[in-house]
Amino acid sequence: MQINRRRFLQTGLAATAAVATQSGDLNAARPQDDKDVKAKPSSGVSLVDCHLHIHHFDRSIADTIRHMDATGTDKAFILPLETGEGGLVLTADTVLQAWSQHKDRIIPFCQCDVRKPDVIERILAYNKLGCRGVGEQKEHVPLNDRRIERVIALCDELNWPITIHFQDGDNGYNQGLNDHLETYLKKFKKVRIIGHAQTWWANISADVPDAKKSLYPKGPVKPGGKIEKLMADYPNLYADLSAGSGYNALTRDEEFTIGFLERNSKQILFGSDCPCRDGAGENFKGQCYSTQLQKLLKRLIKDPERLKDVFHRNAMRALNGE
Repeated sequence: MQINRRRFLQTGLAATAAVATQSGDLNAARPQDDKDVKAKPSSGVSLVDCHLHIHHFDRSIADTIRHMDATGTDKAFILPLETGEGGLVLTADTVLQAWSQHKDRIIPFCQCDVRKPDVIERILAYNKLGCRGVGEQKEHVPLNDRRIERVIALCDELNWPITIHFQDGDNGYNQGLNDHLETYLKKFKKVRIIGHAQTWWANISADVPDAKKSLYPKGPVKPGGKIEKLMADYPNLYADLSAGSGYNALTRDEEFTIGFLERNSKQILFGSDCPCRDGAGENFKGQCYSTQLQKLLKRLIKDPERLKDVFHRNAMRALNGE
């Protein structure tokens, strides 16, 4: 698939107008709230969160920046979820609004419903508007659907990352990691595929329970898991540590985890997917995924250079294709 330059420019201009007039932006009615937030001063980037949303539990742009400040997060990939099928609606125009206010903190991604006929045109337009990747890719569509392949192929042409939510089972998302992910990795070499969610992390082990029985397996990890095999063969495949699924995978067998983090230290990304506003779980039952994960990684990763890779260097490699 070759991108036609004239079509690209025309699409970008059309989408600029479309984005400006969209009506689904929950923050549009409260821009004054966000103008008062001061950017966090930093002498350098030390923590990049590769998986953060606005609107988690009605969190505003200002709340999201406060969360980043409280957790020591210098920059974050802000991932929209256009369809709301995962229980959260966040449009790319809201992400671009946040980026316009906090360009030193926010790295904007876009996400468009792959089932709509204009998905490619819209992603091209968001690229022109400043987005840096696709994600979170999350619709009730099997992974081998040709519409998914078109989006991955476009990311390959744009030299972009794409964050994919892998969740098998009834009413899941991008089902079929074991059967179909390697097909894309063989075919597309430039795109960085960032794996996330329950089925991705269940495959840290070679012994994976039926998704209908458990999406959060416990107990010892059996070496030879699918994701580690794929990461060994494909350097453009990255692992997103965010949410309960990532934390569960790391804590179920810490002896295995220490080796896993060492072997894959160039392809693991710190991410939180945290919905709290204050870094202390104020609106999330006293839990903050970001602070919890930071503490765990600092305890398990003894090499300071590997820790820097996981905390920020790998995120920038995945972003830029280095």
